Amino acid sequence: MIPGLTVSDKMRRRYLVINKFQRFGRFLIPALTTVRGSQLCYTFRMKAHVWVMPKRTVLDPQGQTIQHALSGLGYAAITDVRQGKFFVLNLDGWSRDEAQKQLERISKDVLTNPVIEEYRFEIVD
Repeated sequence: MIPGLTVSDKMRRRYLVINKFQRFGRFLIPALTTVRGSQLCYTFRMKAHVWVMPKRTVLDPQGQTIQHALSGLGYAAITDVRQGKFFVLNLDGWSRDEAQKQLERISKDVLTNPVIEEYRFEIVD
C-alpha cells in the first residue's frame, strides 16, 4: 500500500488495483483501475477546500509585488493584495465528524506554519 492512499471498503469490494501511476505536475499519483477494465475510477464522496493566508501582522512581500504590478498596469483602485495558498483535498472513507477532526489536524500540522499563517477549511459534499 502506498503511504497516504486510503481505499474505502466499498472500493475494495470492486477489486481495485494500482497498476500504473499518472503524472500530476511534478508528482506521481496512483491510477486506480478496476480489474474488469482500464477505465479510471476516482470516486470521492467529499472534498475539502483549505485556504491558507499570511496573518495580517506578517509582511507579505509577494502580495506587495503583485499590488505594485497591478498599480503599474492601471489598476490603482486595488490598494492591498495578500497572496496565499488554496488546497483541494479528496476525502474518502471518513465520516463528516472524522473529516472535520482530521482536517483541523492536517491544516494545523502540515499545510500551514502557524506562526505566520492562518487557515480555514470547508467540507464540500
